[in-house]
Amino acid sequence: MHIVTYRGEYKSDFFLKRMAPSLVSNFGEEKISASAELFSYMFPPLLVMFSFLFSGFLSSNLGVPLWVDTFIVVFGIALGVLAVALGEQFSRVADYHRDTRCGECCEPFACEEFEKPDVKELSTPHSYSVKITRYWKCKNCGHEEARTGSEGIVTCKGDPGVFTPRKISCRACGKNAACEEFKRPDVKEIKKKFWAGVTTTRYYRCKYCGHEDFEVKKQRI
Repeated sequence: MHIVTYRGEYKSDFFLKRMAPSLVSNFGEEKISASAELFSYMFPPLLVMFSFLFSGFLSSNLGVPLWVDTFIVVFGIALGVLAVALGEQFSRVADYHRDTRCGECCEPFACEEFEKPDVKELSTPHSYSVKITRYWKCKNCGHEEARTGSEGIVTCKGDPGVFTPRKISCRACGKNAACEEFKRPDVKEIKKKFWAGVTTTRYYRCKYCGHEDFEVKKQRI
């Protein structure tokens, strides 16, 4: 079993943060969350599809110049990207409302993080998990609380199916191909709107001196 603990980062600011209280007050968290889903997943493909259909209709029926068709398609794609960005902002507003509600006095937008979060990664031969503990304090009543969760981080063991251990040279005793993987790698995926960050950690042990080593690979997909 391997346990790694370290300090994380505060939750980052976002464009609609200052408007969040008035948005939640006027529309409610449910409608904002629903809008986030619509703008993120439904509107973008509809806008892009409509732009292609509309440009095709204009070119075949009205004979508009090529640059007009191109402009309509590019404009539709730009609107789709804007819809995704707006959906992410609405999602951040809903999360911000849930995060900052005090569990003691129930006042909305009253809590703020007062120290950096603790991150705990737990790896065994059969499982892998990441837990983040954030520390919140109410500005009104002074209540402090710690909340732990995965925050949407997807974790799993890598190399499904037949596991073929990799070998590397030992950095302790210097023997070539002496360190062999002794468990399946850990895979951590942090999803964003347009991409996902994937971190793969492999664990090695030298069959001669027992030295343990690890290898971390990060990539965007």
